[in-house]
Amino acid sequence: MPTPSDDEADALDKALAAGAALSARLAALPSLPDRAAQRQALLQLPAELRAIDLALARLEAAGAEASTSDGDALTGLADRARLDAASTALALQFPDSPLMVIAVDVDHLHHVNDTWSRATGDAVLRAVAGVLRAQSRPQDVLARAGGDLFVVALGGPVSTTRALLVAERLRAAIEAHAWAGLGDALRVTASIGVAARAPGESLDDALARAGAALQECKRGGRNQVRSRA
Repeated sequence: MPTPSDDEADALDKALAAGAALSARLAALPSLPDRAAQRQALLQLPAELRAIDLALARLEAAGAEASTSDGDALTGLADRARLDAASTALALQFPDSPLMVIAVDVDHLHHVNDTWSRATGDAVLRAVAGVLRAQSRPQDVLARAGGDLFVVALGGPVSTTRALLVAERLRAAIEAHAWAGLGDALRVTASIGVAARAPGESLDDALARAGAALQECKRGGRNQVRSRA
C-alpha cells in the first residue's frame, strides 16, 4: 500500500477529528438536561457538518494531488485534475464568497517555436511558471491548463479590483523577465483574463469568462489585462 503524503495524512487527521467531534456531540444529546438544551445543541450541528465537508474536500484534494504527484511534467505546476480538486476545496472553505480566477496566455508561443525552437518554447513555459510562482502566495493554486495557458486561482476571498492588480503584476513580471538568456532578441509577453467564480458556480464557467477576457486582450493587441463579470 502506498504511503500517504504529508498533506494527505494531515487532511485525513483533520477529517477524522471533525467526524469524532460530530459523533461526540450526537452521543451527548440524550444526556442534556432538557429539550431546550437539546434543541440548542442540534442548532449547532450545521457548523459541525460544514467542518466535515471542508475536511473531506481537503482530503479529496490531497488525494488527487497524491495520485498525480508529478502534476504538469514540463513546468512542475498543478495539472487540470489537481486544479479542479483544489478549486473544489476552496469553494467549500469559502462557500459564500466569489473566488477569483486568473487565466494567463503566453503571447505568440507558436512564433517562438517556429523562430527559435520547440525546446526554446518549452523553456519559455518553464520560465513563465517560475515567474508565476515567484509572484504568488502559498495559498494560491497555480496550474498549467494545457498548451500555453496557465491558471492562477487566488486562495481566499479577494475583490475583483485586487485580482486585477495581481494580474497586472503577473503581466509586468513576465514582460520584464530576462528572456534574452533563452534566445537572441527573444521577447515574451502574456495576455491575462480575470473572472470571479461565484458561489455554487463551476470552475469551467469562471474559466470560460476568463477566456473571453483573454480574447478581448488579443483583439486589443495582447500584453494586457482584461476582466469579465
